[in-house]
Amino acid sequence: MDFIEELNNLSSRIPDYKDKVKGEQATIDAFVKPFIRAFGYDDTNPTEVVPQFTADIGTKQGEKVDLAILKNGKAIMLIECKDWSSDLPKEDVSQLFRYFIAVTEARIGVLTNGVLYRFYTDSEKPNVMDTEPFFEFNMSDIQSSLVNVLENFTKDKFDLGNARFIAVDLKHRGEIKQILIEQLETPTNGFAKFFYDAIKPQIAKQDFTDVVKRAFNEFIDEQRQKSSNGNSEQEGGAPKERKKKLARPTNLKVTMPDGDVIHHYNGKQTYIEVLEKLGLEEVMRVRPNIVSTEQFSLATKGIKRGRFWVRGTEGCSTRHRKVELEKIAGLLDVSLLVERVEKTPKSG
Repeated sequence: MDFIEELNNLSSRIPDYKDKVKGEQATIDAFVKPFIRAFGYDDTNPTEVVPQFTADIGTKQGEKVDLAILKNGKAIMLIECKDWSSDLPKEDVSQLFRYFIAVTEARIGVLTNGVLYRFYTDSEKPNVMDTEPFFEFNMSDIQSSLVNVLENFTKDKFDLGNARFIAVDLKHRGEIKQILIEQLETPTNGFAKFFYDAIKPQIAKQDFTDVVKRAFNEFIDEQRQKSSNGNSEQEGGAPKERKKKLARPTNLKVTMPDGDVIHHYNGKQTYIEVLEKLGLEEVMRVRPNIVSTEQFSLATKGIKRGRFWVRGTEGCSTRHRKVELEKIAGLLDVSLLVERVEKTPKSG
């Protein structure tokens, strides 16, 4: 039986098994271990697959990864599992992030509920897991093109250097696709200008963005029609109306190098606490325009912390603070996982 047949067989069993599978360990036994076996790994061989793999993190000893895949005695892939009913929220990514830092030889991290598999690597900084997956695979929607990607991580084909190259390649392709999706929704001036300069239209530049958007939508629809042998996905060829997500308030959630998570309802409080934990004097050394012993001007404002003034506490967005913390972490060469999470109402 070839690889895709094994995956299809496992996929066909999942709907029947779900009602009988209760909890994380049952999900691992029923869904995740068969998935690993399809990759050619023997989950009964402790030199290949180790359950509850130890990943000590700073002062936090005894942290366990659900499963680790080994090669030549070293963990090459870490797998964090959740119950099949979980939608794999952000805090689960934080957990895998901490494990990834601790297990320095691992280059692939997987977060799964036994149905959806999200693959992560360290494309931006060695041994620091990216916050976004480079690849997702859904057992409920098996596609041959995606199976071809998965095959690179099977026992016979896995190569550490090549796997990371594939991961980075997939990550960048995904980023390019996301940019195209965003441009499809709302073309930027620069994107519209590319076409404006190329065809030298006979209408005003300010009216041209809508032309680009309509042309883009029509092009996508035409390609869909061609791929389905002329069967149009919608009558009249009119572009599909896309639902826009409502913008919701966000704040920060930060996982520190020692595994501690800093997350307050007030994003400013999170921002300040992270800077203090990094050390305000150290932050001032690399970002004197953010932390200073002198009071900032009224235009930039700031808040007093001991003998230091900290900028970025007023009039700054969550996105701005996230970018700033990531920049500081890079300059200090420390590992931070900085996430924008939806702000939930205060309890009580």
